[in-house]
Amino acid sequence: MAPRPWPLAAWPRRLRHQLLALLVLSTALAMLLLHRVSASRLDEVATLTSLRWAESIAQGVSAAATVPLEAGDDAELESVLRSFAGMPGVERLEVVDSRGVQLLSLRQSAEGLVARETPSAAPARGAPAVAGRAARVGDDAVQVWAPVGPGGRLGSFGVTYSLQAERERLGALSYEAVLAIALVSLLTIVVSYGFIQRALAPLQRLVRFSTELGRNAGARLEIDGGSREFRELAEALNDTSSRLRDQMAAIGRAESRNEAILQAVPDVILGLDAGGRVCVVNPGVSSIFGLQPEEALGRPVCDLLPGLDCDEAERRTLAGLYMRSSGTYVARFEIEALRRGGTPFPAEVSLSRTETADGLRYAAVVRDMTEQRMTFSMLNLYSRALECTTNGVVICDMSLPGYPVFYANPAFGRITGYAADETTGRSCAFLQGDDRDQPQLAELTRAIGRGESTQVVLRNYRKDGTLFFNELTVSPVPNAEGAPQHYVGVLNDVTERERARMAIAERSERLNAVFDLSPDGFVVFDGVDGGRLVYGNPAFFAMTGWDSGVLDAGLGVDDFDRRFLKQCDASTPYSPVSLALAAGDRADGPDLLQLVRPERRVLARMARRAGAGHHETILFFRDITRETEVDRMKSEFLSTAAHELRTPMVSVFGFTELLLRRPVSEERRRDMLQTIHRQASLLINMVNELLDLARIEARQGKDLKREPCRLDSLVTQAVGPMLIQGGAHELQIDVAHPDCVLDVDPEKTNRALTNVLSNAVKYSPDGGTILVTTQSGELHGEPAVGVRVTDHGIGMTPEQLARVFERFYRADPSGNIPGTGLGMSLVKEIVELQGGRVDVASTPGRGTTVTLWLPLSRAAAALPWSPDTAGAVQ
Repeated sequence: MAPRPWPLAAWPRRLRHQLLALLVLSTALAMLLLHRVSASRLDEVATLTSLRWAESIAQGVSAAATVPLEAGDDAELESVLRSFAGMPGVERLEVVDSRGVQLLSLRQSAEGLVARETPSAAPARGAPAVAGRAARVGDDAVQVWAPVGPGGRLGSFGVTYSLQAERERLGALSYEAVLAIALVSLLTIVVSYGFIQRALAPLQRLVRFSTELGRNAGARLEIDGGSREFRELAEALNDTSSRLRDQMAAIGRAESRNEAILQAVPDVILGLDAGGRVCVVNPGVSSIFGLQPEEALGRPVCDLLPGLDCDEAERRTLAGLYMRSSGTYVARFEIEALRRGGTPFPAEVSLSRTETADGLRYAAVVRDMTEQRMTFSMLNLYSRALECTTNGVVICDMSLPGYPVFYANPAFGRITGYAADETTGRSCAFLQGDDRDQPQLAELTRAIGRGESTQVVLRNYRKDGTLFFNELTVSPVPNAEGAPQHYVGVLNDVTERERARMAIAERSERLNAVFDLSPDGFVVFDGVDGGRLVYGNPAFFAMTGWDSGVLDAGLGVDDFDRRFLKQCDASTPYSPVSLALAAGDRADGPDLLQLVRPERRVLARMARRAGAGHHETILFFRDITRETEVDRMKSEFLSTAAHELRTPMVSVFGFTELLLRRPVSEERRRDMLQTIHRQASLLINMVNELLDLARIEARQGKDLKREPCRLDSLVTQAVGPMLIQGGAHELQIDVAHPDCVLDVDPEKTNRALTNVLSNAVKYSPDGGTILVTTQSGELHGEPAVGVRVTDHGIGMTPEQLARVFERFYRADPSGNIPGTGLGMSLVKEIVELQGGRVDVASTPGRGTTVTLWLPLSRAAAALPWSPDTAGAVQ
């Protein structure tokens, strides 16, 4: 039944809101009624009050004005009346005689001014026949007459009094009273609403509890406060909840039992009426026929089982077995059933016929035979596959000692040479023969012991004794408890693969050795777009100073470029790897990279793709620092040598041409010939030094004639020609190790010492002391002695000192100091080829110190070494 609609659409629905609305409406109506009643009463009160005031004024006027009226003193009378006419609320004050004729009339204006009106000869308006009459004058005033003299013989005084002032006073009192009542009413409404809301709060809990009772059967509601009715209602609902819980539990248990029975049956159970329509169905119809139970109800059974109508069901059941105990006929047969969408599938049907009180009924149990037939087909297929596969397959029984083989396919016989009857009942260990020392066998045993799958490569032997490599994969077949009951082993002859693998491994080892020993750097990136850095040989890491840990960081080509760019000279261009790859074979040559860190190097880089699919990027680096430096030095040498040779040649050519073409005096001719001789000697010395230097470098010390030489003898032979009497230089010699024996070429060593002494003399143009001393020390961990030459000449700056061993380099480029600039280069080559070292230290303006370190001979080094041995001073 539909709920009755409320008469007003805006009327609230909730009880507390309805009560609030009733309170507000009743209060408003009461206030309205109070206003109406109070307005009427206030008007009456104002009239009565005004009349009393008017009567008091009239009597006062009568008492005060009797004397002037009797005396006929109009001025005094008017003065008395004016004092009364100006009183608040007095509108008009008039005097009439006994006949009612107006003698005097005064009126008070709205501004409070009293004015005299012209008296009228006619009887006064409203003059009473009897003095003392009071009456209303319109809606806003009252009029009162007071007699003057006994019985009014002198006349009467009339006072018209306004009701407005009294009404305003009473109106203000009424407004205050109404406002107080309104505030009290509002407070009453608020308190009442709060009380109603609190009183109805349990009712809301009861409503929510009732609403959720269907979902929370058995729940209980406790009402602490509220009225007794609410508590009784809560108890009734709690009782209902308990009963509902018990009923739902009983229904749930019954449904669970029925549903468990129906759900446990994987087959479809169909209940059919006499017309062959489905009237009962279990949930199995969804999984087998693809229909929801409600979709199957009412359908003819022939829609699900084509050809099985009521006549066919009757025929089949009557031709089947008769169950005497239940009085039913049962027939079993196979049929092609239809799923949703018309998909056929094989089904086994168990159909029973029963006579009931409601008539004939049929029950059909339909079982889907698709999986069974597929399983049977798959078993046949697996059996054929095992027979046809090229891999050997064996099955071992784990329940018997030794895990014997009880099945082996024909491929096993083709691989091993053993027939099936020779394999059955034996352990697969016979394939290893005497070769039992294989680590893979231990791994296989551990996996089988743990019941796990594994794959190993074993050395097995065929029936004829030939070796083959067997890639064996074993997997357990667990029983119902999960323990391995059988093991399936798959044999794969990988002999050729293993031979190829070993050949590849051997070749890889050779290539790895080549790359590890190569002085050139190799870098490999995987992936089509450069990918990640996967290989770098030791030479590359030595060139760049990188750590091999970058291989684990997965460095990309772009990251590689950024990292390499940080090590390159910022003033030289750097070509990214991508550009080098894009250039490919069209490139003019390798890219040159100028490294400044970890040290200055010049690297030649080439980039190529590997393979037709361009799956890898290979970078080749070659350190050409020495070649670049040699080219630079060669260019500088040719330039300097040409300049140094050209200068004396020009002098020789010019003077000879002058001698040939012009006659000169004997003195002039001799001077010119001396110049030619001097320049020719300079050329010869320069050429000899170049030849010596070239010969020493070319033969790498093979032309050195090394023999034991005493240190004092070497120093004396070199210093002797320098001891010129009266020269500007003073030589001081302190050979502290005169008995030291050096294994050197005396001629070449003397040449080196002479060059050093000659430089000390030439670069000390102002003279001074040249000190020759010996020092003890070590070279490469072996005893050595150093011959130190110290001058106090012009010295060298650090920049000049860095180039002191360059050919044709001279610290004094002015030409004032003679020399070729090859002396120190020759000294360095001679000393280093004999296993020594040259140290040079210099300070501009203070001189230079050159120390030639030479190793002691092996025989002398075996003797006790006393570096503090004092030497003679010559």
